[in-house]
Amino acid sequence: MATRSESRQKTELIQVRCTPEEKAALKARAAAFGISMGALCRATIFGAKPKSKTDQGAIQELADTRADLGRLGGLFKGWLAGSFEQQGTPGPKTRAEVVRLLGEIERAQEKVLASVKALTGQP
Repeated sequence: MATRSESRQKTELIQVRCTPEEKAALKARAAAFGISMGALCRATIFGAKPKSKTDQGAIQELADTRADLGRLGGLFKGWLAGSFEQQGTPGPKTRAEVVRLLGEIERAQEKVLASVKALTGQP
């Protein structure tokens, strides 16, 4: 959102004629990005690609999922190491199953990270 000083610097008005349908489409697109029509037009004109709210929400959900997977992996590792004395360490068969699950968690984290990078355009 623009601060007062930024708003005061924007004193020039550019008018563009369009059909009522085009205006409605512009309003809908700006709303989808969570910005004003003016901000959408400026971003488009100056070559910036605005990020939609949906993309930002998806990125946050992926980041949260990756963090949850990391915490889950940490708990499993602690359990395997015997950090939780009340339950003891797992038996050999259970231990192998947990190690396999840790591998799956790590692969899921890598997929989530790759998805975030793809959405944000990071290498």
